[in-house]
Amino acid sequence: MHWREFHQILCPDVWGLPGLLYAVVLLGAGAPGPAGAQSASDSTDWVQVRLHHGTNVESVRLTPEQNPLSVLLPRGNSPVLRLDPRETVTLGRRQGDVYARRGEANLYARSLRLAPSSGGGWTLTLPSESTRTYTGHLHLRPADSSSGLQLVNRVPLQDYVASVVAAEYGLGDRAGTRAMAIVARTYALFAAKHHEDDYDHVDGTASQVYRGQEVITEAARRAARETQGQILTYDGAPIQAVYFSSSGGHTANNEDVWTDSPSLPYLRGKEDPYDQVSPKHRWTTRVNRRALLQALSLHHGASVEGFLLGDRTSNGRLATVDVLFSTDGETEMEASTFRSVVNERVDGVSLKSTWFDARRDGSEYVFTGQGHGHGVGLNQWGAHAMAEQGKSYREILSFYYTGVQIRPLDEASSLPAVAQDPPPPADSTAPRIGW
Repeated sequence: MHWREFHQILCPDVWGLPGLLYAVVLLGAGAPGPAGAQSASDSTDWVQVRLHHGTNVESVRLTPEQNPLSVLLPRGNSPVLRLDPRETVTLGRRQGDVYARRGEANLYARSLRLAPSSGGGWTLTLPSESTRTYTGHLHLRPADSSSGLQLVNRVPLQDYVASVVAAEYGLGDRAGTRAMAIVARTYALFAAKHHEDDYDHVDGTASQVYRGQEVITEAARRAARETQGQILTYDGAPIQAVYFSSSGGHTANNEDVWTDSPSLPYLRGKEDPYDQVSPKHRWTTRVNRRALLQALSLHHGASVEGFLLGDRTSNGRLATVDVLFSTDGETEMEASTFRSVVNERVDGVSLKSTWFDARRDGSEYVFTGQGHGHGVGLNQWGAHAMAEQGKSYREILSFYYTGVQIRPLDEASSLPAVAQDPPPPADSTAPRIGW
């Protein structure tokens, strides 16, 4: 017998079993696949989401709600531990292992699965006392960092969609909420995945905002139920269903915003008369000059004295910003990167989109802009306005995604919709900012 891995789990007192020694043997041949992997038959019924992404979580407390919860080893189907409702276990990491601890009882393993019976929910509480409730399974493994945990929720698709709709679209209308449910479902299943087999998405804006079950409204739950199984397709294949908050009056071509992506025929920019209801349709932000230049200097690792507004796309959004160094040199950065650096490094500042102009006013820069977000795909405020005007969710989706069809999931091709050649570059303007 050739063993791929042999790992001992030492439990001084595992729920009343003192001195128990578990030996987990993973066979090199015939062993099941990774615990997080989904079979083809159920891969569209579940979504794997990394929880508390971007936070170094060293330990959490888990409490089952109404139903018992089983703790299982990575390739085992028989529980090694069982938690009753309202019974709390602490999950953490010790070197290369993870552990489950209740009182003086400890269970160590390379990874663990926690699965409630009968589809029940469970609550995660961080040391900060931040608490969220989830359904589905929890997969626990060491994170890449030296002390952190990787927490992956394998959540039923319908629960995930309802939670995303509640977090991402809280505008209350029925048609817009249903449109958002179809978009969230399509994005969940077919957006590009960058996390190998461990998980499909994260729980923040790098994917879709997912905050578990307690945030779900009745409107979001109803929208997920009424659109169950429906996705967006182009030429029979699922689309990349991206979305944003407010267009400023014109949506954007995908390749104008993400310059390394091919032109997609269903993500075409167009005039958007429905955005005027948005509170971010027009905006002004004042930014301390010293703080902004310091943020750019830290990003580039060199002293920055100003910047140029560079090329613009055909709809007016900035494509590039030229950063001016104190040594008389300069460099070009994408406008989306410029926006991210300012938003992340300057306290209290929000450049809501890359559709802006700027001027210096003494010790401040004044940015005047339009819209909120990247501008590609569904405009959420526009969807709300269309719904208020009596448009159906099908009309909303057909307006914001060019040439798409709404189809049942089992009728769609498994491949993403194909790309077209990119259009020629937009014209250039360069007013100087920064002195």
